[in-house]
Amino acid sequence: MNSNFYQDFTSKRVKERSIGEAYFRVQQWRYLFRNGIQENGILKKVTLKEAADLVQVPKKTLEDYIQIFNKAKLLINIEEISERKMGYLRSYMKKNKSKIRKAMIIEKQKILQEKLQKQNQEEVYENIQQNKNEDELTFTYPNIQNNLPDNGDQVKQGYYQDDDWEYSNQFFNKICLNHNFD
Repeated sequence: MNSNFYQDFTSKRVKERSIGEAYFRVQQWRYLFRNGIQENGILKKVTLKEAADLVQVPKKTLEDYIQIFNKAKLLINIEEISERKMGYLRSYMKKNKSKIRKAMIIEKQKILQEKLQKQNQEEVYENIQQNKNEDELTFTYPNIQNNLPDNGDQVKQGYYQDDDWEYSNQFFNKICLNHNFD
């Protein structure tokens, strides 16, 4: 009975995966989890464990790969080393811990700056909208009748409006005749 017990473990053991294969499996696993699978024409959501079973890699291993790949992306292009084994990537990560920490700090700062910039843009947009709404509410048209001088019978109220209309027509005609707007 003990010999069968150990044979089951040794038969399940897989050779060390290549970086490219592990990366593909992780992407496949996350895709299945996010989008689900089609069963009999019905979309079925799957758990991380079920998705890991479909990919045929243990969930714990996939989670470990995700952490490694997220850190490795900060320093190297994973596609360039996709033919190497995961052991190479693990040892590379151990050797470059300080570089990874610095890169992670820079990445976090960059994300924080982007969030702050987005918040500032939203605040500016909200202020513009608020000012625009306030301007629409508080703007009143000047009362032309109150601005007319009181000269008795010599000046009629329509006289000034006619002069403004005449001036506007002359100005418009000058622009229409002059095609060069220098």
